[in-house]
Amino acid sequence: MSVSTISTRRDFLTRGLGLVGVGATLPNFLVHSALAGPQTQGGDHRVLVLIEMSGGNDGPSTLVPYAMDGYHRLRKITRINEQQVIRLNDEVGLNPQLGPFKQIFDEGKLAVIPGVGYPNPNYSHEQAMYIWHSGDPTKRLDIYDAGGGAGAGGGGRSDAVGWIGRYADYAFKDDAETQPTVAVGSTGSRFWLMEARQRSCLNIDNPATFGFRYGQNDPLYQSLNAVEAAKGKPIADLEYITHTAMQANATSKHIQEAAARSKSNAANYPSSGLGNSLRTVGALIGGGLTSRVYFVRQGGYDTHAGQRGRHDSLMSDLANSIAAFVRDMTSQGNADRVLLMTFSEFGRTVAENNSQGTDHGSATPMFLVGNRVKAGVHGNHPSYEHFNPQGHFIPTHDFRSVYAAMLEKWLEVSSETLLGGRFPPLDCVA
Repeated sequence: MSVSTISTRRDFLTRGLGLVGVGATLPNFLVHSALAGPQTQGGDHRVLVLIEMSGGNDGPSTLVPYAMDGYHRLRKITRINEQQVIRLNDEVGLNPQLGPFKQIFDEGKLAVIPGVGYPNPNYSHEQAMYIWHSGDPTKRLDIYDAGGGAGAGGGGRSDAVGWIGRYADYAFKDDAETQPTVAVGSTGSRFWLMEARQRSCLNIDNPATFGFRYGQNDPLYQSLNAVEAAKGKPIADLEYITHTAMQANATSKHIQEAAARSKSNAANYPSSGLGNSLRTVGALIGGGLTSRVYFVRQGGYDTHAGQRGRHDSLMSDLANSIAAFVRDMTSQGNADRVLLMTFSEFGRTVAENNSQGTDHGSATPMFLVGNRVKAGVHGNHPSYEHFNPQGHFIPTHDFRSVYAAMLEKWLEVSSETLLGGRFPPLDCVA
């Protein structure tokens, strides 16, 4: 293709992008992949998959403190009968809809962490999720130096960086070819977790399309603007840009085909939003994508009224989707290098309300799933006899200790730099 055949941005978009399509954005990781050559299948790098249980998951309806008298006294409608509980030890057990978790637990692949929270909890959805996504209840890390340091001062959420975003900036500051983070499915507007200074997150809402947010310093963005500024004049590097786009199309098609094949794989994912998102994550891992962290979301946990039926349905979807993902990773031969973690912005109140539901609370359980977790129940459920005056649980674990374990024991980077302080990593990863 000669330089003069495509000389304007419009020509480039309509004739030079092929499969990407008119007006579509070209993800940077596809460009980097094209320049680096074909990706190899699989890999030996570790992968972390994060599931946000959005809305505020009710801990006692998930990890049931069946042996606590206060649970039976303060929960009448939302209470799960002791006979229905899937017991894990003499204090707590699983919601009966979490049956697939029990098999994973018995196989030594499930770590349960009761009562996770932080001091002085916030009960606003937006603020609490911001705290969990940033990894910073103090908001001291709003301004972050991608070179490896944390700055003091405010900055507001517009300047916030997620704890995974800080990891991406820190661990991949000298690696332009790896796309460290990927968000899959409908992630909503609360997306701070993966926000970074330098390494933008790839967002795949639909496996057949790719959306990407890049800044004005992005080389491809600048090249396209240079074509536009030429107003019809030939540009010396236009042939190179077009060739890069064509190569990126081929990589894009490879990933799309991998995602399409996953729809009929033996893992038998649920057809829910969470099931479809985890199916896509599984396909990208199996297809050889070199990303380190994936983020998916399951909504619906804001159960102020009529909680029992809604929450049970969410539990069933969660358990069946994660169990399918475990089967998928096992069949791929990738189970040893993938770890999955769940979290929610807060828990619910100690007592149920008068609408057969629960209100915004504090501590809630987290689950870790994978071949390399230290299986079991780590610590105790928050007390049903000693809670704060507002009727909220007192956390038994600080979520930053869980994050520290993910960073140090799994992703193998310093947690102190990224969390703005030293938090002893929870002993939950082998």
